[in-house]
Amino acid sequence: MSEIPYDATYQPPAPVLDIALMAPATGSRVKLTGIIDTGADATIIPLQFLQQIGARRVFATGLKSQWGERRTVFLYLVDVRISSITLPAIYVVGDELGEDIVVGRDVLNRLRILLNGPDAVAQIWDTAQNR
Repeated sequence: MSEIPYDATYQPPAPVLDIALMAPATGSRVKLTGIIDTGADATIIPLQFLQQIGARRVFATGLKSQWGERRTVFLYLVDVRISSITLPAIYVVGDELGEDIVVGRDVLNRLRILLNGPDAVAQIWDTAQNR
């Protein structure tokens, strides 16, 4: 099991994950820290990081924000590594506007994770469901 402290720069402190994104086609990788968002359908990565590793843009889709605005976004194919767990072939949203990294349910639902708010740590077990 790994424990990752919450990020206290957010108020209230927020659960975060250290992740590595890898582009299968190039083998390039980048290490990032993303906020855990159990309300987000998808993982969202600023476009600059996806371009940095040469991630392959796969297709366009629609995305609706929590405020109801709708826009077209592109999905990119990457492998996601969290702790000792590698999740292959994850489609992530390339964000052309924002700077935040959001780890959504497309990744979280494959992990055994506990958000321990009173102790301000996220706990992750080194097993994953690959569906």
